[in-house]
Amino acid sequence: MRVALLSFGLLCLLKCSVGQSQNFFDFFFDIENKRQNGRIVGGAAVTIAKYPYIVSIRRNTVHICAGSVISTYYAVTCAHCTYTMSIPQVTIYGGSTSRNTGGKQFKVTEIVVHPNFDTDTIDNDISVLRVSTPFVPNTNIAPVSLVAADYSYPNGAIAYVAGWGRITIGNSPSSLSASLRAVNIPFVDDVSCQNLWSNKDLTDSMVCAGIKGRDACIGDSGGPLVVASPTNANVNLLAGIVSWGSSACGSEYPGVYTKINAPAIRSFLAAYV
Repeated sequence: MRVALLSFGLLCLLKCSVGQSQNFFDFFFDIENKRQNGRIVGGAAVTIAKYPYIVSIRRNTVHICAGSVISTYYAVTCAHCTYTMSIPQVTIYGGSTSRNTGGKQFKVTEIVVHPNFDTDTIDNDISVLRVSTPFVPNTNIAPVSLVAADYSYPNGAIAYVAGWGRITIGNSPSSLSASLRAVNIPFVDDVSCQNLWSNKDLTDSMVCAGIKGRDACIGDSGGPLVVASPTNANVNLLAGIVSWGSSACGSEYPGVYTKINAPAIRSFLAAYV
């Protein structure tokens, strides 16, 4: 089974970057065994009012990945989206259901990649970005809170993943969804997920979710996987970040997400929420 990182434009990032890890380069282009790109599969159109924390991460104005606002000046995304980026290239666009119109652009002033991000295993796949002007108060932009440190990710419990990922075959901006989409997916327990992903080692910083026909895919990397708050079903909590999965998006293989309450992830985020 070929597997894929779910960021749009990653091929350009790798080709254009200087000083990248050769192992990481080989990792992406192993035809039989490595990760590629994707879209929201089996989902439906939603509005930014339901997901006011989701933002588009852009390199030279082109959507690369999604992210989530977690505090006044910070958004979180995955490390594999940002570790080759230079600050002048990067902006964040938020506050709109549309990927192209109606929102607000923010200049990025700092990118902090998890110090233990591993380009071979994709362990600790998380980074934060600081913006020069505050995310809040702005219309349709609000931070999302993190799940509690003791959240258990129960097998079969429903989570939601949202993004502007690819809706047609191809690797051009026109293949991305112009409007925000989301899909509900169940968590998959670690043992079952590892049995399916028998050729990859799942780490403590990863959690699995998905079912055949419902998935994230190209352009959705870094985006939010959320669950309802146990005290208010209308409030979402950030449980994961889109990291990697099957290149056949929506297959029987669950998507793999950065696990927000993993100790290595939660301690990294503590300074930014």
